[in-house]
Amino acid sequence: MHRGYRLLWRLLVLPMLGWLWWRGRKEPGYRRHVGQRLGFIHPAPESSGCLLIHAASAGEMQATLPLIQALRTVWPDHALVVSTQTPTGAQALHAQWNGAIQHVYLPFDTPGATARFLDRLQPRLLILTERELWPELLLQCRRRAIPVVLLNARLSEHSLRSYQRWHALMDPVWSQLACVCATDTASLERYRSLGVPPQRLVLAGNLKFDAPLPEHASPPPPWAEGATVVVAGSTHEFEEEQLLPAWKSFSSRHPDALLILVPRHPQRFEAVARRLDELGLVYARHSRGETPGAGVRILLGDSMGELVRWYRLATACFIGGTLAPIGGHNALEAMALGKPVLFGPHTENFQNLYEEIERSGAGLRVGSADELFARVQHWTKTPEEWARSGQAAQELVLRHQGATRRHLDAIRPLWHVSDEAHRTRIVQQVVGPQTLWHDPALLDRVEPATFEPPRPDDASAQRLATGSGRGQAHLIQAGGQALVLRHYRRGGWIARLSPDRYARTPVANSRAMREYALLRLMRSWNLPVPQPVAARHWSHGWLYSADILVAMIPDTRNVAQMLSQERLPAQAWRQLGSAIRQLHDHQVFHSDLNCHNLLLDGSGRAWIVDFDKCALRPGDTWKPDNLARLLRSLRKELGRLPVFHWHEADWEHLLQGYNAPEPRPV
Repeated sequence: MHRGYRLLWRLLVLPMLGWLWWRGRKEPGYRRHVGQRLGFIHPAPESSGCLLIHAASAGEMQATLPLIQALRTVWPDHALVVSTQTPTGAQALHAQWNGAIQHVYLPFDTPGATARFLDRLQPRLLILTERELWPELLLQCRRRAIPVVLLNARLSEHSLRSYQRWHALMDPVWSQLACVCATDTASLERYRSLGVPPQRLVLAGNLKFDAPLPEHASPPPPWAEGATVVVAGSTHEFEEEQLLPAWKSFSSRHPDALLILVPRHPQRFEAVARRLDELGLVYARHSRGETPGAGVRILLGDSMGELVRWYRLATACFIGGTLAPIGGHNALEAMALGKPVLFGPHTENFQNLYEEIERSGAGLRVGSADELFARVQHWTKTPEEWARSGQAAQELVLRHQGATRRHLDAIRPLWHVSDEAHRTRIVQQVVGPQTLWHDPALLDRVEPATFEPPRPDDASAQRLATGSGRGQAHLIQAGGQALVLRHYRRGGWIARLSPDRYARTPVANSRAMREYALLRLMRSWNLPVPQPVAARHWSHGWLYSADILVAMIPDTRNVAQMLSQERLPAQAWRQLGSAIRQLHDHQVFHSDLNCHNLLLDGSGRAWIVDFDKCALRPGDTWKPDNLARLLRSLRKELGRLPVFHWHEADWEHLLQGYNAPEPRPV
């Protein structure tokens, strides 16, 4: 089933690109950053290990804003990345934080695009909103051991049946989700029935109840004072075809009434204007700075992000997508302002919410546009009833607030971030063919000369032992601190052809930068690994070379050195086993786990170094093989060296530390 899904998406790529170009005629944003739709993103270096939050469009973005704001109190902006699929979603993010949080477009759900996207961004956690479950994206996350959470999750009976119909494609997803924060009990039970483990389900409520409203409202304009203002928000074509004729009849009886019409999609603004002209209705266009007046009692709200402004002026608010068979849109913005809402029969998208609105008297379900305006007329004659409905609407919103805190509490255990992790930006410099990364909190500045090893005749030069003997590591002094400089070198027969050059790749995917980013991530988990300080990518045409600088761990020796001099006590082996288990518990695969890459410091604490070609890896099947590699390296050294104080019984002590229950040293 998944192979068929992949084939379908590959066939759809060219038509989708054509659709984006066509859509861009009216919304130019669709023609921008097209490469990102294929996974060709260029994130800032410090985005590696970020929290990636996906909100497809403006509606999902509005719902996610409270959570993003809450995350900003515990995460720096540069370690948050938000993806959308629509330009309006990107505009909503920019309007809120003016570029402080990095934005990217989510790629098409093809294997190449999603793999490229994740490899370049390397998020530590993917946060999806509502029901944005893309099978290929989730498969690629599984392969990279990236946890996925679903927030503000709602699931209708219709969507449940769709997922059950395509169970062969979707079944792996349900056990993969690390956490599902459901908006209501019905959605929670539906996700449970699909196979989400019960311990990963949380009833967290709807984030949209916590959506912030503009703090400073401008006074109502003169043309709205004393008028009966009906706001029809987020309307669709079918609804406008009903609303406009009914408005003509209503306004003939109430000439002072005012209709503010706000279509759902900006690409329809021109079409709605033409339809108003065809019906002979006189109107003002907000985008042109026009305002209603005598004889002009319709305002076309043809601008983005101002629906709340219109709701503030309303006597009654109609919520679009409910007369048309769309399923309904968000009524909470109007209700939070104390406005009673009117809506049609199609409310499947928010069924529980609209049912509660009816029960509490915060609004009314109507069957037609004529019935809608009849209700408005009734409210104008009974202001006390209108006021009670508005108060009920506001109280309903207040009762359900707090979803942001519940969502944050549910996902907080998944990121395991230390207090200092990702607090500083990575500074990137480009010096000719060289790209340099460094952490300014650890080293004020770097330059190409920083990565040059000491001359052999330098009295202060000190070459360090490395795992296989083919690497080059030197102890250097920079910024008043001891650092380890390692130059990446090849091994095996290919080293005879190219000892230290690698095939060209994007800078962020080069060996030094990938190890730098992985070390930075592991340090945020408090794992026993060195602190990354700087990295260099040096382009040589179609090839590149690489170097990395890490902080020297004081008073350490590697296990191979120590065993050539003395036997290690049982406690040391247990410390080593515990350190390896910490890596494995965080799904870190060390591709060259051997006795040269294990260190012990003067206090007996174990450390692990040299993470070239290492990565996060899902599952558990590889972990015994990883341990077996270390065992082979010990046996190899025992057979190779004349003196090597290792005994097979020592391995049992290491396994005791590996299998010891929590807590382990951090």
